[in-house]
Amino acid sequence: MPDPEPGDARSLVGTGGIAVLLLLLVGLIGIAWWVPTGWLEQVGTLERAWSRQALGERSAVAVLDLARRWVAMQPDQKDASIAGQSMRADPQVSVLIDGVDPDWLVERSKAVRLLVELACLRAALLTAWAPALGLLLVAGVLEGHWRWRIRQLGFDYPSPVARQASQTGLTLVVGLLLLVLLLPLPLHPFVIPLLTLIAVRLIGTGITHLPKQL
Repeated sequence: MPDPEPGDARSLVGTGGIAVLLLLLVGLIGIAWWVPTGWLEQVGTLERAWSRQALGERSAVAVLDLARRWVAMQPDQKDASIAGQSMRADPQVSVLIDGVDPDWLVERSKAVRLLVELACLRAALLTAWAPALGLLLVAGVLEGHWRWRIRQLGFDYPSPVARQASQTGLTLVVGLLLLVLLLPLPLHPFVIPLLTLIAVRLIGTGITHLPKQL
């Protein structure tokens, strides 16, 4: 079976990365446009309760405190309202937002703030899992490397299909992980570590099926 050209694999991965970025952009615009603030508040409350149940009180408190510190670094709601008033004072911007309901703008700014809080909570959860996931990543890379070294000594040739599939799958999993951070749906605390484990497995598979060095 002929080995696919490296440029074809890179083009597929690049196309997948662009598609994922466009999906993230469209999803963020859609969330900021129509997702109700009440729903985002319920999602945040439910995920905090799940974190306490799954991680235990001590770990959950550490994760929630880290998320609160990250949220506190964001601009305050008063600063956002002042910035909105200054934008209205600008003649060029005022033409664009003329006729827009001020209450709708306030609600959308609150929705964006709640979405940022939700993303900080999930990023803090990923940070809490980082040491264990880092060890698994090292183990996956070493396993893939030694499997590749063993293939050098035998007649078992690497599969270009498996290598290309691992590269495409890794791009999709990383994009899905970024999408999960902003998804306005309640997610169990184990969803993000599970996606990271899949990414580690795909990295090991890609290293295993690297071309032989004769």
